[in-house]
Amino acid sequence: MRMLGSAALDLAWVAEGRTDACILLSNKPWDMSAGVVIARESGALVTDSDGRHHHVHSAHTVAAAPGVSVELLDLVGVTLADPDR
Repeated sequence: MRMLGSAALDLAWVAEGRTDACILLSNKPWDMSAGVVIARESGALVTDSDGRHHHVHSAHTVAAAPGVSVELLDLVGVTLADPDR
């Protein structure tokens, strides 16, 4: 796990393939918008933590390469449902 300090950079690294995924739990539209577009244009799947389409009012952002997104969303969902796990 690594936090680079910038949501846009985390999303750009997913777009580039430098990382397989990123999970961002504290969204602000000005932090997410450009990075979400870049990640989507590269073919990454960008959703909310519940798997729904990510939008400007999403509470969380999960961006991942298509091959890992389903399993990652399952893990995120379980963790958010029971944070003491």
